[in-house]
Amino acid sequence: MKCGNKHVQSGFTLIELMIVVVVIAILAAVATPSYRQYVQRGDRAQAMATMLQASNWLQQQYTVNNSYLDTSKSPAVVQTLPSGLSQSPPNGTSPKYDLTIDAAGTATTFLIVAKPRTNDKCGTFTLDNTGARSLKTGTYTSTIVDCWAGR
Repeated sequence: MKCGNKHVQSGFTLIELMIVVVVIAILAAVATPSYRQYVQRGDRAQAMATMLQASNWLQQQYTVNNSYLDTSKSPAVVQTLPSGLSQSPPNGTSPKYDLTIDAAGTATTFLIVAKPRTNDKCGTFTLDNTGARSLKTGTYTSTIVDCWAGR
């Protein structure tokens, strides 16, 4: 009767374990920047949606008052957004963009500006009363459509 090998190994060697750790580290190094870009793209989409809501609200005010300015105040200032139109993300975290509305001193024009609180490749978004969309101070070298489309 032959007995089997009494020195049968079970478990992992240190080298096998280190190979697994290296593979996981490489996957994490690749996935983290992609996830950050995905989150920034979502933040940009939220800022653009808020800008478009603000633009619609201002257009409604212009229809009613024939002016983008709040003439009930002296001197007349640009309309302030209603409290229901918030620039805060829906999950209750702090906003990623600062939204401002500039009437540019006239009752017939406005400029909505969304400036990022942190670095963003697209920079500051603007939207005017004609619906023209543009970027300011961005480091992105492609077209406006690429940033406004959320890519």
